[in-house]
Amino acid sequence: MGGDHGPSVMVPGALAALTSDCGFTLALYGDQAAIEAELAKLDVPEGCVSVVPCTQEIDMGESPASAIRNKKDSPIVRAIVDHKAGACHAVVSAGSTGAQVAGSLILLGRLPGIDRPAIATLIPTVKGELLLLDAGANVQCKPEHLVSFARMGEVFVREILEVEKPTVGQLNIGGEPKKGNDLAVATYELLSASGLEFIGNVEGNKFMLGPCDVVVTDGFTGNNTLKLVEGFAHFLQALTQRPGQSEQEQQALGLVLRMLVKEFSYEVYGGAMLLGVDGISIIAHGRSSARAITNAVKVAWQQIDHDLPAKLAAAHSD
Repeated sequence: MGGDHGPSVMVPGALAALTSDCGFTLALYGDQAAIEAELAKLDVPEGCVSVVPCTQEIDMGESPASAIRNKKDSPIVRAIVDHKAGACHAVVSAGSTGAQVAGSLILLGRLPGIDRPAIATLIPTVKGELLLLDAGANVQCKPEHLVSFARMGEVFVREILEVEKPTVGQLNIGGEPKKGNDLAVATYELLSASGLEFIGNVEGNKFMLGPCDVVVTDGFTGNNTLKLVEGFAHFLQALTQRPGQSEQEQQALGLVLRMLVKEFSYEVYGGAMLLGVDGISIIAHGRSSARAITNAVKVAWQQIDHDLPAKLAAAHSD
């Protein structure tokens, strides 16, 4: 029921992830009548889709903690509770990010050895993909938290992206070890001694050139970085609409814009991932299209198939 478009996009998007060899089934949580109306328009594989009726919805501006306590029959809460009980193996939602993060932390709990779960998101670079974390779950962090984020990122990239020896960098204002605030300086020292393939600090102007496989930072900086990346294509689109441009200039900008939208769109990756909770929680963008939801469901299945939570916990067992 979440996102800007609700079941008209969520339902066909989720069903598009189902293939003959996908290995999973879908449970759709929300208003039964609305969901079934969308299912009636589609070719639904027999035995692959069920509907779980819910009578409440969480508004985007609602207090996450209050919503988790008072709206226990909302799709996000019901799905996370069922995930905890083993009735489903991952949760994907384009609804309230705050409610999903709060519900995952409160109802699923943290994995052993992980003090702060983090939102991780894949960013396209000229060399492939880069995993950024934290992208918004923890505004205030300690150096130990960023090292934990790095360990989780390293496991994700190795298992899901199949990079044999993932490299790790820290987002900072300069390359030198003593650059940045106290958090950055202390984190540099810990990462250097962590046993990870730490390449050092990564400046913002090198971020999308693919300097490493994982970049860690606090949630405040990470969220702003993510939104800057997402907004870049919109900036270029606005440039194509400025008055006084020649037809040749518009065509050139349009070509660049189409390339960037293809590579940099959040639709390609489906959603962010809350790593470090005792389960699989995928946070889809509120503006998600059907394509984005399809990819978010596929991301969830990848994590199930690789038993990612267990491997994240194992990386923090020492």
